[in-house]
Amino acid sequence: MVNFSHFDSVFALTSHFTSNEVCKDFLAQQRWGDDVVCPYCGQHHCYKCNDGRFLCPNRDCHKKFNSTVGTIFEASRIPLTKWFLAIYLISSHKKGISSHQLGRDISVTQKTAWFMLQKVRSCFAQDDSVALEGEVEIDEAYVGGDNKWRHEWKKKKHGQGGANKSAIFGMIQRDNGHVVAIHVPNTTKETIIPIINQFIEVNGTTIYTDESVIYKTLTKENGYKHFTCNHSLKEFKCWWCRYQ
Repeated sequence: MVNFSHFDSVFALTSHFTSNEVCKDFLAQQRWGDDVVCPYCGQHHCYKCNDGRFLCPNRDCHKKFNSTVGTIFEASRIPLTKWFLAIYLISSHKKGISSHQLGRDISVTQKTAWFMLQKVRSCFAQDDSVALEGEVEIDEAYVGGDNKWRHEWKKKKHGQGGANKSAIFGMIQRDNGHVVAIHVPNTTKETIIPIINQFIEVNGTTIYTDESVIYKTLTKENGYKHFTCNHSLKEFKCWWCRYQ
C-alpha cells in the first residue's frame, strides 16, 4: 500500500500529486527506490525510457512496464490522482467511509467508488504472523445495527446491548500501530485469553485493558504487566491506567 504518512492534509496531498506522471514516479520510488526491478522476471537495474515507462535489460524478457504493473492500479482507467486521494480518505476515516460519500468526494459514480473501496481494503489484509510486543492495548466491541432499527421479526426481545451483534476482539501495538482484529463467537475468557497468548509476546509486554473480568488472569505470574482503566469512572486515557 502507498505510504502517505508525510502528507498531513488533503490539501498537501492534492497539491503534490497534480498529475498521473507525478503519481507514477512516486509509486516507483515507493516500490523500488533507486533500483527498479522488472515485475515480470525479477531483473534488477531496469532503466527509464523516454515515454516514461521502464525497460527490462534481460534479453529473454525485454518488456516495457510502468510502476502500476502488479498493483491494484494496473489496467485501471481511473486516474491515479483519484486513486491516491481515495486511499488517503479511506485510511484517514477512523469509522470508515461509504461508497456514496467516497464517490462524491472524488467525483466518480457510486459503483466506481465501491470498486475502489474493495480494492483498497484488500491491501489492508491482516498479517497473523506478526507478534505484538512492548505496549499493547486490548479491547472488545460489538458490531451491528441497533435492535430498534431491525425488522420486527429480527428483533431480540431480551438481552444486553451486544445481543444479536458480532463480537470483535482487537489488539494494537502502540509504537508501530500493528493491529490484530478477530471476529470471535463470544467474549468469554475461554475465548479471549488463548488469542492473547497466541499473538502477544509473553515476556516483557505491557497490556492495557478495561476492568473486564476476562482479563483478570493477565498477571505477572503469567508473564504480563497489566494496567487497567475504569470506564465507569470516566477513565479512558492511558496515563490514568492503574497497575494491577
